[in-house]
Amino acid sequence: MYYLIFTSYGAFLLEYNGDLNLENIKHYKIFPEEEIPKIMYNLRRGNLQIVEELMKEWDLKDKGIKVLVEYLENEPTLPGKFIRENIYPLGKKYSIFNSYKEFIEKTNLWATQLTKLLMKESSERKDKLIIQTVSALDDLDETLNLFSERLREWYSLYFPEMDKIVKKHELYAKLVSQFLKRENYTRTKLKEFLPSKTAKTLSKVAKSSMGAELSEEDLSIIKGFADQIISMYNLRDSLLKYLGELMEETAPNLTKLAGVSLGARLISLTGGLERLSKLPASTIQVIGAEKALFAHLRLGADPPKHGVIFQHPLIQSSPWWIRGKIARALACKLAVGVRADVFGNYIADELLENLNKKVEEIKRKYPEPRKKPSKKKKEKKEKGMKRKGDKKKKKKIKNRKKGKKVIGKTSSKW
Repeated sequence: MYYLIFTSYGAFLLEYNGDLNLENIKHYKIFPEEEIPKIMYNLRRGNLQIVEELMKEWDLKDKGIKVLVEYLENEPTLPGKFIRENIYPLGKKYSIFNSYKEFIEKTNLWATQLTKLLMKESSERKDKLIIQTVSALDDLDETLNLFSERLREWYSLYFPEMDKIVKKHELYAKLVSQFLKRENYTRTKLKEFLPSKTAKTLSKVAKSSMGAELSEEDLSIIKGFADQIISMYNLRDSLLKYLGELMEETAPNLTKLAGVSLGARLISLTGGLERLSKLPASTIQVIGAEKALFAHLRLGADPPKHGVIFQHPLIQSSPWWIRGKIARALACKLAVGVRADVFGNYIADELLENLNKKVEEIKRKYPEPRKKPSKKKKEKKEKGMKRKGDKKKKKKIKNRKKGKKVIGKTSSKW
């Protein structure tokens, strides 16, 4: 039997018939030192082009010789273990190392370069960009809320009535930037931004405002602050557009099933698309509900029925008593869709159709909520369970006293 064994600096074809000896090496190939990290990286990623090249170079296919290929990460066979145990003598024999010190230095160098290639590959993955974009959006939202609150307090010194009439932060900043002075808040101009009724109210209160009179310089500083907030809102829009494009490219099934925002949030919370694909549906269902889950496990609280997937419109628009069931169905389809994304298959349309059918079935099956047990029945049930538990404890104590063996449980005595 022939074994093709790869080491960090070369490949060896060893004939093994029960005798392990370096003399049994029939062919060998020493890699150029500058190409070693790249070759190790290709082998690690399953690129076997070099195996084909070696088989052709050594005429193994033409001779009909069967070869067992062993890579660096494989669990070693006996010949593989033998070659690796002799990796330094072999290297010295073929003039790769002159001393043990040089062997250590070169091996460290190749391992470091391989690690750099793997890190580069990891950084180039699109899901890493998705995670960073989601984090940037979270930070931006937090900053926008903080700045908008500051603008409202600041501008309320001049026009306090507007704070209660205009609720949306972005619109508030736009109005401040556009009109600034109270006399500019006319009904005709405001109609471009507000409904007619609200425009009428705002223009009316602007004429009789109890705000302080601020100088031109004070108002210009407030306007500059409002302009900065508007530019941050524009940045947020561009980030959302970019995130949508990334999601469509990286995870089309997940995007179709969950939407851009929810899909990106799931990838961000799990740390990547590949990690998300390895999770079971039951875990995907409660991602983001860790506090409730641990409260259930530690304190006996009700278990969570859904985590961040509650943002999905199918769950939000459903009656409360079937949300858990719909969350379960959605999580199952998401788990399948994510795995298809990892392997580059598009099956989102089929999954979405099946999901909608399942949701309709759930709605037909559970048109009304189940009746909750009355307090008396609940207390009675709890008392019954308590008595049952007490009886079991008493029985165990009795058995111990009598020295009876407990069937189905390993005894601590040997």
